[in-house]
Amino acid sequence: MRKAAIVIAIATVVAVAGCNRLPGSSAEAGKAPPLALDKPLSGEITARSALNYNDGSHYQVYALALQDKQRVGIKLTGTLNGSISVFDNGTLVASSRSGYESGDEVSVAFRADGSGTYQVAVNAEGPDAFGPFRLRAETLQPYDGTPIVGAGRINDLLLDETQDYTLKVDSPGLYEIQLRSDAFDTLLSLKGNGQESENDDGGEGTDSRITLPLQPGEYTLTVRGLGDGDQGAFSLEATRSAMPDNLVDTDGTALPRNGSVYTLLEGEGRRRFLLTLDEPAEVQLDALSSQVDTVLRLVGGEIERSDDDGGNGTDARLQETLPAGHYTVDVSNLSETSGLVEIKVR
Repeated sequence: MRKAAIVIAIATVVAVAGCNRLPGSSAEAGKAPPLALDKPLSGEITARSALNYNDGSHYQVYALALQDKQRVGIKLTGTLNGSISVFDNGTLVASSRSGYESGDEVSVAFRADGSGTYQVAVNAEGPDAFGPFRLRAETLQPYDGTPIVGAGRINDLLLDETQDYTLKVDSPGLYEIQLRSDAFDTLLSLKGNGQESENDDGGEGTDSRITLPLQPGEYTLTVRGLGDGDQGAFSLEATRSAMPDNLVDTDGTALPRNGSVYTLLEGEGRRRFLLTLDEPAEVQLDALSSQVDTVLRLVGGEIERSDDDGGNGTDARLQETLPAGHYTVDVSNLSETSGLVEIKVR
């Protein structure tokens, strides 16, 4: 009797385990409703949707027919807080990040490795996530290799460990290059004409941004992800603005008694200025930037003052009545990214 009971118990466990199928398994491939390219469909995750026994969340699977090497982007919108996973007969091909809040758009992009039917799973973010959604799959055109000339934007897929792109600068200026992706944590580097720079999280969230004065010439922009095997859609954009006439790139430059100078600070960088007062004066110093978090430090005689966010937002400001004398003014950058800073004296 005891032996029979054990056999029955094992059979029961096997039967229950058989219900715990992963999205994209071969058992689900045959019964998944179709997802056609360029034809959005609507769905809803409810308590009756398929259950993920790993965490109690629910999911819905769709079948997507693709040709070999076909590039595809899939977007999930709606009130559902969820994510997208793509499988090829049970093997994970690509996955999106989850929406941080209900209603966030999430997306995933990939290149098909072989013709066939792929499984697209819409996954709820946790056991209490339910709601309607809209799913759209579309064909993505491959990047044609045209360089960015002066300013412009590239949309492409990261499919290799690193991918290189060309920026051709036709006139000098201050250039801002941004690498954005919803699929992976970006890392951007620039090299050429004696310039070399790299940035991780200088943009919004985990996006990358490099700000540099560039002279005419050809530069290589390298795109990569921080994680092993990172893939997915991204955009690479370059913009140009005029270089300020009073741009300072060396330490020890004298500040005007009234007026502004500009400097470009690298991530966590610093620039030192000199301020001379021939007579006592009430002085206001501002370090203004829309790109970096500035800090001011003033030292001279027996006076030492510093400020981080005394101005607007993350701008630094010092207001002090100072005796005549010579002062050192340090402007530093708390951010990881580079950016233009205006130092204003009044």
